[in-house]
Amino acid sequence: MFLPQLILSLVFVLAGLVMAKYPPKKINPIYGYRTLRSMQSQEAWKYAQRISSRRMILSGLAGLLVFIAAWMLEFSEGVHGTLMLATLIISLAYVFYTVERNLKKKFPDARP
Repeated sequence: MFLPQLILSLVFVLAGLVMAKYPPKKINPIYGYRTLRSMQSQEAWKYAQRISSRRMILSGLAGLLVFIAAWMLEFSEGVHGTLMLATLIISLAYVFYTVERNLKKKFPDARP
């Protein structure tokens, strides 16, 4: 069953959509894209929320494409599990790397 890949991808898309529609207004320890760099200022916080939500949606959509391809090609459970794990790791790395890189460019004086 390939259900975990589908669920994981949908969670990324839904989380990105929720964060895009209802971004956290103020820096907080519970909700939002929280890193040292994103929490340096209110301006950095707002910027990080906007771009991280977009990256999460893109990552979720990419995961859905991997799910559909694996389903159509009828990969075995083991191969699909490996694809799911790889997609998760790549998605998380993509979100954090690109958001942090953009924060560093936009706010070069901020120290994490």
